[in-house]
Amino acid sequence: MSRMCDFCGKTYQQGNLVPRGVGNRVTRRTLTRRKANLRSKRLEINGRMVRVTICASCLKRLKKDIKEANVALVQATAQVQA
Repeated sequence: MSRMCDFCGKTYQQGNLVPRGVGNRVTRRTLTRRKANLRSKRLEINGRMVRVTICASCLKRLKKDIKEANVALVQATAQVQA
């Protein structure tokens, strides 16, 4: 399993650890990696259950989209019945 979101392609971020320094005179720098907040989920895509690796922000967006779609479906059903 690769450490990358299947939806947005988010991976790790690289940066510097700078413990201390005086002004621009930084005594030492250490490279660091910040890992993406990835989760493994089973989603139904085109009628099939597929296991995907998805970051937390995409998962949050996906849940919100599903919720909005359900609300729109209920409203459309209510208008047809009225």
